[in-house]
Amino acid sequence: MCLRGIPIQKCPICQKSGGRALPVTDEMVKRIFRALIRLNYSEWDYNHHLGGDSLQSLVFGCNNIFNFDESASEVDFEEAFLLLEDIWYPEDSNLISLGGGYWDGGVLAGLRDRLDSSAIEILRRSFRSNYFELEGDVLGLIAPIREDITREIPIGTQYSRARLGVKDRLKISGAYGDWNANYYYLPFSQVEIGRPPVVKVTEGRLNRPRVSILYLASDPLTAVAELRPHPGHLVSTAKFATLRSLQIADLSRHDIRNFLSDERLEDLRRILSLSAVINLPIQPEQGELYLITQLFSDCFRKAGYEGLAFRSSLGPGINLACFVPEALAQVPDSETVLEVSTLQYQLCL
Repeated sequence: MCLRGIPIQKCPICQKSGGRALPVTDEMVKRIFRALIRLNYSEWDYNHHLGGDSLQSLVFGCNNIFNFDESASEVDFEEAFLLLEDIWYPEDSNLISLGGGYWDGGVLAGLRDRLDSSAIEILRRSFRSNYFELEGDVLGLIAPIREDITREIPIGTQYSRARLGVKDRLKISGAYGDWNANYYYLPFSQVEIGRPPVVKVTEGRLNRPRVSILYLASDPLTAVAELRPHPGHLVSTAKFATLRSLQIADLSRHDIRNFLSDERLEDLRRILSLSAVINLPIQPEQGELYLITQLFSDCFRKAGYEGLAFRSSLGPGINLACFVPEALAQVPDSETVLEVSTLQYQLCL
């Protein structure tokens, strides 16, 4: 978008110099802005008839859409905002509504705030029905958004894998006998850090017992974090590269510019809902919740995908569950050993 902009000396709102700007009357800018409101906020947040705050103050103060600092002027922002806000209930179906008709009981829920209704129903049924009774319904969720989530991973793309523990520990004597001895750790390598043998596989987030898939991550830190290690743990890591291109379902990213209508925003809600289900936080004592994530994983595989990518809730990167592990091989001499020193916790109050 910035490449279409006009060079300006100073932004009248944030006061920053240089860069480019687009007029707020630009239809694409207006639609993107309204789509981002629907993505980040529910009408309960900004409709004052429902007890919400001013939409202008909400957008200006929260920095979910813009990145204003203390020097930004809300007075100058107001002029631009009023043109972007425009009408809440457009008659053109290609435009984006900001209101759902609260007087008739219609209130718009933010795309991040409420799951797709069909996904919610499947979640409810999953606790009283066999997984194979629900597969058709899950495949029905995937089909309409197939073009939005399908991505090809090129040959040679590298990912990280981690396994708790090391293969061996070697003692290196110091200058004065063993008093100053150090240790050298040999990491797991090749088949030792690859996918586990089928006969030994226990259930995981995306695999049933005795189903072996390859769990990978975009970076070593995320791969290690997904193991939920404790301080003092030694972790072996290695790089794996694709031997051929892979077609995967990618729930880890989206471009809001592809969802610029009310109908398309509901497609985005479905994508975010599938991502939320796959990334459902599951504690060790909540193993029964695996029946949900495994159901959806099975259906992505049945839909013809060779892998599933989703954001990690434990690390900074992306997870990749590969259903065809033989399509990847360890990068030679990429193995290493990491020691977990500390863990960080973030409390949501």
